[in-house]
Amino acid sequence: MEIKEARCLKMLELNEKIKGHFRNPQNVGEIENPEGMGVINNPVCGDTPKLYLKIKNGVVEDAKFLSFGCAVTIASASVFTQKIRGKEISKLFLGTDEEVVRRLVNLIESELGEIPPIKLHCPPATVEVFLESIAGYLGKEGKIELRSRAKSLIPKISEYYKRGEEKE
Repeated sequence: MEIKEARCLKMLELNEKIKGHFRNPQNVGEIENPEGMGVINNPVCGDTPKLYLKIKNGVVEDAKFLSFGCAVTIASASVFTQKIRGKEISKLFLGTDEEVVRRLVNLIESELGEIPPIKLHCPPATVEVFLESIAGYLGKEGKIELRSRAKSLIPKISEYYKRGEEKE
């Protein structure tokens, strides 16, 4: 039993970047009258990130989040909200579905560094709530084709939730 407990503790060690964003998260809060807003429940652990977007001329001007969740969920939202500021929405959706999802998840993971395998489901939740937020905005703007694309990417994130599962 001691070996398994030691392995669990090792798996939960968080690097300094994750700890830094958890202790000092950026962009926490709400945006009054956001152009895009979404909330999800992470299907793996139940964490609940909520994302607010201010968008002007198809560019993310501001992004804020509220989250009920663990350190990695909070750190993921902190990083992601920084990374998407100033980005053109249409450019975020360039490429195949897999390329888009991988690129969005990588915005978080490339900044946070090594994430314990048991917590690899956290960055995809941030991407999923972004896709929900952006789909709402695109629907309001009448951009039905791009809205459909954003919605169609959400099920593709489910593969990312499976990373880090232990194989028995």
